[in-house]
Formats: sequence, structure tokens, C-alpha cells
Amino acid sequence: MIQDFVKRISTRSASITPRFISRSWLIVLIPSCITLTAYGVAEFGPKEEIRLNTQTEPIATPPLSFAQNDSPIWHEDVIRAGDTLSAALNRLNVDDKDAAQFIKTDPIAKSLYELHTGRTLRAKTERSGALLELHYLNNKSQEIKITRQKDGFKASIDEATTQQHTVVKSGTINSSFYASTDQLNIPDDVTKQLIDIFSGQIDFHRGLQKGDRFSVVYESFTHDGIEIKTGKILAAEFSDKNKTLQALWYTPPGSTEGAYYTPDGHSLKQSFLKNPVEFSRISSGFKLRFHPVLKSWRQHKGIDFAASTGTKIMSTADGVISKITEDNSGYGKHIEINHDGKYSTLYAHMSAFTPGLRQGSKIKQGEVIGLVGATGRVTGPHLHYEFKINGQQVDPVALKLPTAKPIESRYLAHFQPIATQTRNQLAFLQRIEQARAE
Repeated sequence: MIQDFVKRISTRSASITPRFISRSWLIVLIPSCITLTAYGVAEFGPKEEIRLNTQTEPIATPPLSFAQNDSPIWHEDVIRAGDTLSAALNRLNVDDKDAAQFIKTDPIAKSLYELHTGRTLRAKTERSGALLELHYLNNKSQEIKITRQKDGFKASIDEATTQQHTVVKSGTINSSFYASTDQLNIPDDVTKQLIDIFSGQIDFHRGLQKGDRFSVVYESFTHDGIEIKTGKILAAEFSDKNKTLQALWYTPPGSTEGAYYTPDGHSLKQSFLKNPVEFSRISSGFKLRFHPVLKSWRQHKGIDFAASTGTKIMSTADGVISKITEDNSGYGKHIEINHDGKYSTLYAHMSAFTPGLRQGSKIKQGEVIGLVGATGRVTGPHLHYEFKINGQQVDPVALKLPTAKPIESRYLAHFQPIATQTRNQLAFLQRIEQARAE
């Protein structure tokens, strides 16, 4: 195309004073100046024939070479549902028969066959696929590590080193509280803590409405940037059109035990949990009923919670075990716990006791004391729960249970600045969430 354009120019008469131009510069200047030259020749030059001679010379170019990079490569991949170790290693570009054989035979390395969805597997390999290192963090916060040695492979398992962080999450309820926490990727352990903290004030199944907002601040522990576990909630809030509920964790000076309080210093700890079995329902209340085994009408002096065999049973309050036995009275395997003398609770038809428990053992609220079963006079697995005041069974559902003690007055001067700071932080989070929702 350029040659045709030059040919058309050369047919016109023009006069150019011959000058010496080196061939290398000619190659550069012709493409960039061709338009300007064309107009200059056409309008202003004297009419004289132009003769152009073309000479082509090869230009030597230096040989191009790329240095081979033999550096090891790190790969990482997240374990998927239904994953196998073989599939995960293939995605990590591991092609090493010796390593595969070692994993099959080594007692520690064998545990890599127990992969958990969401965990990360990391591999360091040569470009050929030979394995140099393999790292996996199991669900017990232990790091399994395989390394290539001069004489083969070595496997080790150690407690993972962790870094502590503070995580802040805020959300608005659109369908349900559980769906909202899932949408925000709030860990299940944190969701459970939220329910435990506010269960005395909020009905999490029916009490929350669309548009209600919540915020939570909690501890997170990471390893190599990956969250491996969560700690306790440091502060939390629920708010609707009519009220705002707040909670903060507080440990008095010189104490190793803390609890949740409102910013005004009132304890959020319930003296007794309402439910000794998680995610269960009441199948028989405290009332006169037709006994399914004895086939007669009798007063049912407790609450039955429907649950499958093996479901964990928790003590509803702090106390001391006064009885742990199995008898033929109808209770089967059962435990009775005394709470400060006046109150006591009984848990019956258990399939097993927590190992190590005996009469006189001290129990904390929420501590697992055994498992649901079907021992004694029953037709199926469930927990029979009794609440007693001075030895007499009462209906715990209808009973107004005592509240926990507020912060002692000697700690108020230390507590109040912390409460004020927490209240301000929660208010700021709610303003952000409100603006985002609008």
C-alpha cells in the first residue's frame, strides 16, 4: 500500500535537492513523514521527475532466550463436598507415586484421607509434579505436614499457630435470623452464642421480624490467613422499631471468669436455661396425662423433650451432682443436680453419662452431662426433665425463674467506661447497617 502511494507521488513533477540520508534513518522517517511529504511535493515543489532507489539489507537481531525457571511452585485448593484426597492432589498438580504410597502407609499421613469441606490443602511441588511439602489443617486445629527428606518423606502433626483478630458483622433480617447469619458467613458457633446470650429476651423462632437489625463483634483465630476457629462474642445488639437490646462481655479485674451484661450492668445470664436439649421440642408437658406404659391417668410431674438417642443433655444451671444412678423406678439412667440448696433438677431416661461424672461433681451451666436415651419405663427415646423447689416438682415453663446478680458495685467504676465505648461502637455499626439497608 505504501509502495503504491509512493509510486503515485513519483509520477508528479517535483524538484528535490539531493541530500545524503543514511539508510537506517530512511527506514524510520518514510512511514512517519509520508503524508507531510506528499502535500509538500504536490503544492510547492518544482516539476522534476523523482527517482527512488530501494535497497534492502538484512538487520541482525540478537537471539532471544528465556531462562528456565526451576523454582518450586506453591498451590492451594479448598476441599469440596465429596472430595477425595486423590482428586484434591490432582488439582494441586501433585504427580508423585512415592508420596502417594507414603500417605497410604504412614500412621500420621493416613489422617489426610479424612478431609473436611471448606478446609484448605496446600502443596509445594517441583514443576514435574514431585511433592516437596503438603500442609493440611484439620478440624481439630492441628496442622498435618508432609515434607520430602533426603531418604524419603516425613509426616508431623502439631497444634496450629494462630493469630487472634476481632471480626465485626452487621445485618438486616429479610427472611429468618438463621438465613441472615448464613448470608453474612457468620460461623455456626457464633450464631449459637447469639442465641444463648439473648434467649431470655428474644424468641428466635417467632420473635424476630423482617427489617430487624443485628450486629455482632467476636473473636476469630486464623492460621495463614484462614479462619480455623472462633472465640467468644465481645459485644452484640438486636434492634427493631420499638427497642434495642445490647450485650457486652465483661471480666472483673483480677478474675478469670466473665459474663454478659447490658450496658447498664444487668446480667444477661439466666439462672436456669429453658431447654436442657438443643433444637428439641416439648412432647409432653407438666399436666395430668394418660401414661403410655402404665395405661392409666397420672400427673406428669416433669417436661418431656423429644430428641433422638445420643443427643447431648446439658445442665440447666451451675450445681453439684447429688445423684447419678440407674434404677428400676422408671427413670432408668438419671442424674439429679442440686443448685444452691433450694433448687434441683433431674434428667432421666439417659443412654449414657459423661465419663468422669460422679456424686459430688461440680457442674457448670450448659455443661454436657450425658446423652438422650430410652432407659427406664418409656416407649421411645426422649429426655424427662424435672424442676424442683425444696424437693417438690414444679412446672418450669410457668415458673418465673430467678435472675442472675448484676455487676457488683465495687466494679462499676471499671465497667462503665467499657460499657460506654461498647455502646458507641454498636451504635456506629447500626448506623452503617441502616444506611446500607436504605
